[in-house]
Amino acid sequence: MIELLVVIVILAIMGALLMPALSKAKHQATAAACLGNQKQLAAAFHMYSQDNSDRIVQMADYTTGEVFYSAGGFWGGPSTGPGWASVAEAIAAAQEGLRSSNALYYYCNNVWTYHCPGDTRMTRNPTSDSPNGWAYDSYARTQNLGGEPYDNFWGAGATYTKMSAIFQPGLTFSFVEEADWRGYNLGTWVLNWMGRRGFMWQDPPAIWHINVCSIGFADGRAELHKWVDSAIVVAGRNAADGHANSDWTGPGEGPDYQYVYDGYQFPGHP
Repeated sequence: MIELLVVIVILAIMGALLMPALSKAKHQATAAACLGNQKQLAAAFHMYSQDNSDRIVQMADYTTGEVFYSAGGFWGGPSTGPGWASVAEAIAAAQEGLRSSNALYYYCNNVWTYHCPGDTRMTRNPTSDSPNGWAYDSYARTQNLGGEPYDNFWGAGATYTKMSAIFQPGLTFSFVEEADWRGYNLGTWVLNWMGRRGFMWQDPPAIWHINVCSIGFADGRAELHKWVDSAIVVAGRNAADGHANSDWTGPGEGPDYQYVYDGYQFPGHP
């Protein structure tokens, strides 16, 4: 009996030691798969422009303000809802929306590419009109490329409409992981720009991989970025869990701020 108890204790200790390593390995695996999704989205974004006379997918008509792609800035949202009868019905509605009202679907036609494997929100109860954080899509286009005209393009004054006009496409954000609590990513991922004074944070990045998220760029590449600012990490994890972050405050300086400042390029970027 004593020997058996010793073995059980040893196994318990080994399990406790291995659990953090297994959890880390799981997050690394989902981050790698997520990065693959971002590469496909960034490539689709780039190919769309090549096939459409250099035009970037526009979220709205800049003259009338009519919105074409309300979800993530590049698709129209679920075909029905919110207020679905089941998780299966909600997923089917999101996937049908991605097939039928998605400017990039011709170039990226696997509906699971638009869902990060680390994003567990789609397992939640989606039956109410306010879906309790339920959502399927895990990525949004950044406002600086083909974004909406609201509030003078969220203070930036303009958005890129032609791919060839982008000064540094290899350094310019095109997609970021985002988690909206309203049933899908409503609009682009935005910052409130204040001219040469820089920007104020609006949307946090969604963080499903400990403190890492994937980001796509205008030249078709993608990379993983490790966030170091605690305010971004907390807000990003809250968003990833389906919670609203209407009152969060991000940093006004530091490496994460500079990373976003450099990547969120638009016409007239200071």
